[in-house]
Amino acid sequence: MKICILAGEKSGDNYGSLLCRKFKKLKQDIFIFGTGGERMEKEGANLIKGMPFGQMGFSGVIKKIFLYISFLKKLTKEIEKQNPDIIIFIDNPGFNLEVAKRLKKKYKTYYYIPPKIWAHNYKRIKIIKKYIDFVIPIFAFEIDIYKKENIPTFYFGHPFVDLINNEEKKEILKENRYVIGVLPGSRKEELIYNLPVMKKILENLKNKLDFKVLISAINEEFKRIVYEIFKNSNFEYKIEEDLYYIIQNSNLVLTVSGTVNLEVAYFKRPMIVFYKTSLLNYFLCRLIVKGKFISPINIILNEKVVPEYIQNFNIKDTVNDIIDIIKEGEIYKKEMDGFERMRKLLDRKNVSEKICKFILEGVKS
Repeated sequence: MKICILAGEKSGDNYGSLLCRKFKKLKQDIFIFGTGGERMEKEGANLIKGMPFGQMGFSGVIKKIFLYISFLKKLTKEIEKQNPDIIIFIDNPGFNLEVAKRLKKKYKTYYYIPPKIWAHNYKRIKIIKKYIDFVIPIFAFEIDIYKKENIPTFYFGHPFVDLINNEEKKEILKENRYVIGVLPGSRKEELIYNLPVMKKILENLKNKLDFKVLISAINEEFKRIVYEIFKNSNFEYKIEEDLYYIIQNSNLVLTVSGTVNLEVAYFKRPMIVFYKTSLLNYFLCRLIVKGKFISPINIILNEKVVPEYIQNFNIKDTVNDIIDIIKEGEIYKKEMDGFERMRKLLDRKNVSEKICKFILEGVKS
């Protein structure tokens, strides 16, 4: 059996790797190929190289538009050559939906972690309806949206718990001071735009608290960016590649918006969420995005549990929120209550394995 998995960003690679592992566990004679990153490759996926990863916003994609077009041609040609039994699209809608259109329903298709049409660009539903056979969302409220459009939809839960359960327990630091985790994202642009403002916040906070900072960087290039931005800081910091080591050892986490917010909440670590980008990207987002919130936690609970600071904001307000959280004030209590409710909603085990079983059963029928 041949399965094509098309993942884009870091989170797509993470969830794609879980599928690769479970597919190979469930069925021996299986060949997996497609797009993704290091994790999928480690799990035995044969990757088609050349995908321009990590572009943030409209301007980031436009800068590499010719690379996208060139790789799109290369990818569709390779898929047709391999002739897979099924294709699984994971997130990355701008690129994946274009692939789906070009393949013209020649293969059985599943969209796992489908486009957030409820937040922006609802018109994509027409492409999904025409070219995708089954949708597997990760948020329960998405089920009604797709079923209303008569698209076969199956929900198994959110796979972030599988990622956490896949990790070994981390060493817990013994510190006599607070530890603040900084998770600036998995895209270069996220670091460039968000780290300077996070640094300012921490420099302002240093006058009020004694703390140490752990900063996430996924590779050597990201480490160099962190060093460049954080040089001459008035606080102690350390760069770590291990995301869960940072989360589990932090009294508070400053993080960009994304799936990682759910992972932080799962460990019941309080957080503040940020989103900063170029003026052009921000302007275009404001025109297109309809959602009230940017953090998955607030989206799932449909209320502002976690503070969100977007684009331009007052540093002092953020510092005040941090102090409230550190001293276990109202924001802290609201977050802890929200995180408990979120866990009850999302704490489903073996989501990835259930999805793989469902897909394999569908191939047989």
